[in-house]
Amino acid sequence: MFQETYFIDKSSNTFADNLAAFGLAFVLNGIAAGRAKIVLEDGGAVFTLTCVPEIRKQWVDTCKYFSGPPFLATVDRKMEKKVVKGTKLTPGAITHAEGALVDYEAEKRNVGDFFDWLKQLSPEERRAAARHEIRPPVEPHPNWDLFRAINPAALQGYNAVIGEWTRGKEAFPDLIKAVLRMAAQTPNDLEGAEAAWAKVCAANKWDKPKAATALQLLNPTQGKGAQAEKMVWSEPNNVKSFWLLEWLKLAGLFEAGITRTVANPTDPRNAKDRKTYVLTPLHLEWGIHHQVMKTFRHAMARTATAVKLDILVALSYTQAFLEYYEEARPEDQAMSLFGRRPADLVSGMQMAFYKSLGQSQAVMNIASINLPRWVAPRDPADLARLRQSLDEHRAIVQSLDETRGDQFEMLRNYRDFMSGDDLTAFFKFTDAYSGFIISQYERRKFVRPFTTTTLEVLFMNQDDPHHKFTAILQDEGFRNIAYAIRHSTVVPQGRKRVKRPVVDVRYGLGQQLARKAAYSAEFMAEIAQFVHLYNAENAQLRENRREPFRKNVTTADIDALAALVDRYGSKLVCNMLVAYGYAREPHEARDEVSTQVEVGPSEPEQETDEQPQD
Repeated sequence: MFQETYFIDKSSNTFADNLAAFGLAFVLNGIAAGRAKIVLEDGGAVFTLTCVPEIRKQWVDTCKYFSGPPFLATVDRKMEKKVVKGTKLTPGAITHAEGALVDYEAEKRNVGDFFDWLKQLSPEERRAAARHEIRPPVEPHPNWDLFRAINPAALQGYNAVIGEWTRGKEAFPDLIKAVLRMAAQTPNDLEGAEAAWAKVCAANKWDKPKAATALQLLNPTQGKGAQAEKMVWSEPNNVKSFWLLEWLKLAGLFEAGITRTVANPTDPRNAKDRKTYVLTPLHLEWGIHHQVMKTFRHAMARTATAVKLDILVALSYTQAFLEYYEEARPEDQAMSLFGRRPADLVSGMQMAFYKSLGQSQAVMNIASINLPRWVAPRDPADLARLRQSLDEHRAIVQSLDETRGDQFEMLRNYRDFMSGDDLTAFFKFTDAYSGFIISQYERRKFVRPFTTTTLEVLFMNQDDPHHKFTAILQDEGFRNIAYAIRHSTVVPQGRKRVKRPVVDVRYGLGQQLARKAAYSAEFMAEIAQFVHLYNAENAQLRENRREPFRKNVTTADIDALAALVDRYGSKLVCNMLVAYGYAREPHEARDEVSTQVEVGPSEPEQETDEQPQD
């Protein structure tokens, strides 16, 4: 029981297991009180939690009570007073100093006041608020979205579990021992822990603890209905579980989970679908986790549409990790993390999508989203480049409209690329995005292209034992032909938009090249035809002494590109050429970008008569 390593079984292979692991880490950290380093690791069939030095009996015997997740007090409309549903406690009976009670109605008013204040701001003031240069008179609770997810459907079961933990305050060392006994071995000794706690309750003349409802908020594969094996009748009631395990999951939700309503652009006030994300640790130190999670929650203040939300969650968490690296002192132990990707410490997040059915919500999808593995800081000098690159990726993703079919497909391909580290999906994205840039410029709408430096960061950080991406990007012929593509598409289109003298825009050039990518001869023939027309146009410009003066593509450039095609294949070279050719060079003038204000948590929705799960 008093040892160095503890375990949480992966019994469901959903984020319920992750939540229990983070909840156990919360308890171990409370016991150690800064005297031990706690690391969560993925052990295959289990999560392992290592404490160095080991948890000691003296620490447990002298451990002071800590509350964990708070009670949630709401208004009973029939009784016309505040109650803590799911318990026999009243709000006044809960000591406020413990930080164990949240007034849901008060927090709801705070959110409403925040949005009322926001609506009164001018566009300039909104942008200042997004940069945190203007502070609101009242700020929503950082866990407001969790409270919304709990109330009303999971409220009674939630408060009941918190009540059991609070009752253990009078025998807290024994309660901690029950947790340690459960996690001291694998498979976890749930029966032993439950029996040990029952004895403590009997000794203190407390009522026998009840089994807890396995809330679907915490257990996405469980809920009301039959859970038994095939051909066995089962009464359609709530699934029950050991209350202490469910409390660990609740603690883990507040420590390592976020939940957001999915934006509904056609009816923003009626957005009720929800997504919940929970970290999947690979080798995560608890102290680092706390700092990174705080930054991550702040970055994910706003919501988004479904696919875009998946992407922003992964990008924002990776950015939060880089910010932690950046703020670490040179002598800090965290600096030893350089050379390891954030994806080596946290693989990503497990996710569940809850579809609103009016009176209740149903789990429609369970999935996972991985962190981008191309983000690999090797030394402090890499941090600025990586953070700038991620900022650019975020801005491009946020500018796309998921309700439009072509942009939805681009977002879906980008998500596949990021989560699966699949450059094929990225090239599908860049091929489509190149045409999208030109079409939007034609409509006099600004679209942010990638910069060449961002693409260099992405390609050169790929797992590439043969260094093919570096060799292609650094080839002078490749870069010169990409320059010609750029100055035949996005550059003249940008000049046309501001009514400056222009050359003809080569519409559809990227798509033409992409269609020939599978066959080397046809691809090189398409390149040769483009170069011929490009150089001829340059000659005409020089003859007429007109700007812009563009450099020619030489035979040496074509020979170099042909050599790359022979060595690495036409498909890879073509895809990289289109992506790089439609990117903006860093020294080019930057267009003004309209800032999208990130306004904070979700607005309070109209209360419903949903039936609780308990």
